[in-house]
Amino acid sequence: MPPRTIGFPRETGPGERRTLLTPHLARTLTDAGYRVLAEPGLGAGIDRPDRDLEAVGVKFTDQAQVWAAPLVLRYKPGPHQDLRRLAPGQSIGAIFHAEGDPRMLTALTATGVSAYSYEFWHEHDRFPLAAAGGRIAGALAVHEGARALRHPRGRGILLDHTPGAPPTRVLVIGNGNVGHAAAVTATALGAHVTILTRTPGTADAYAGRTPAGAVVAANTPDRLAAELAKADLVIGALLISTHTTPAMIDLPHLATMRPGAVIVDATCGYGPGYLPTAGPVQDPGDDPLIVEGVLHVKLDALPRLVPHTASHAYAHAAAPYLLRLAGHALDGAPDQGAHSALIAQGGMLAHPVVREHADLYRTGRAA
Repeated sequence: MPPRTIGFPRETGPGERRTLLTPHLARTLTDAGYRVLAEPGLGAGIDRPDRDLEAVGVKFTDQAQVWAAPLVLRYKPGPHQDLRRLAPGQSIGAIFHAEGDPRMLTALTATGVSAYSYEFWHEHDRFPLAAAGGRIAGALAVHEGARALRHPRGRGILLDHTPGAPPTRVLVIGNGNVGHAAAVTATALGAHVTILTRTPGTADAYAGRTPAGAVVAANTPDRLAAELAKADLVIGALLISTHTTPAMIDLPHLATMRPGAVIVDATCGYGPGYLPTAGPVQDPGDDPLIVEGVLHVKLDALPRLVPHTASHAYAHAAAPYLLRLAGHALDGAPDQGAHSALIAQGGMLAHPVVREHADLYRTGRAA
């Protein structure tokens, strides 16, 4: 197979309709001289016919040929068993979140491939490949919270501003991609929004981006307790929530909150994390978990709920970075950004975050 070939298999995760290969991304890669292979029906989940991709140079072929490409790119990695199709010397890119899946970590080392996880791409103090998904997740967190507020045991509040009714009070914890999008969405609907950031320094740095009408402050224990007691909707948008993350909102806090208030865990993470009362991740459409009269919504991978929007937004934002990844993986071009996304290579875990989690699983310290 020609060395400058990129394969795009169909997504195989349960209920997964998104696709990474849109015409925009395909054109970006083929214009740069890469040969792009894809499985037939790749875009069926977003009603994108094969002919739209063929028009920009994509060649459709059988599954085995696609998976044999020197570089395989996916939106999500799919089940860990899919990695058995790969062989040492190949490279694969996806939104792995492998640190939360010990079986995926084992599969990555067993194959001996070079694996790049888009969400770890880090440069200029940013994670650029997390931005598009974060914006969608933040907006959807507000929509899911609004739905829960209308639950029979919820506050019975319309999130949108209504003349004569007091504004809904929304608390957003975190000011990254997810938190910022949640704050923008909630303020646009007319809610009274408070954003808590990690430190006074991050609050000052964020002040220039704060949505009009919103309040930003450092997340101190006293300020958090005061805001929780008067919030109708809480959006938890912490960048890092793992097995060892200290609880931020716990049972004593719930006892102070308004009956029927809603907490949406928009980032989920691994283990009990900062929100131990939320329980396991829920499926879309599930009723909220009610603890101490507070409704908990915990939905992972929120962008999966809007596959059309997510596919086009993510592929458009990711295109220049995936072009650089192809240059790094296939052409040997030095690229610190691409290297920062490397999580496994030659049978070894390569990223400190995944190594840390592998150690937690190995020693039984993962919840």
